Amino acid sequence: MDGQDVIGHLMSVEREATSLLADAQNEADRRKAAATDESSKKYKEAWESLVGELESGLEAEKRKIDERREREMAEYQKRIEALPRDEASFGVYLDSVFSGR
Repeated sequence: MDGQDVIGHLMSVEREATSLLADAQNEADRRKAAATDESSKKYKEAWESLVGELESGLEAEKRKIDERREREMAEYQKRIEALPRDEASFGVYLDSVFSGR
């Protein structure tokens, strides 16, 4: 083999290596993009699931608190309404406040 054949063969091998490297890079980019898409999809699904669970838990707790508040308010109102009223004393008090005595 003379020098030109060797150089021609080496250039051919280099072109083939460059082509293989480009193909490998393209495949790596494709796989990386697919993995990124898949992980983003899984993350989004997990996030939405977690947020949904937290929101439903929040709503359940809010309902419990609202029910307890309504119950306590009704009990308080019954206690207030059950207190005896001394309208005569109240009238005397009002007269003292407004008359300045």
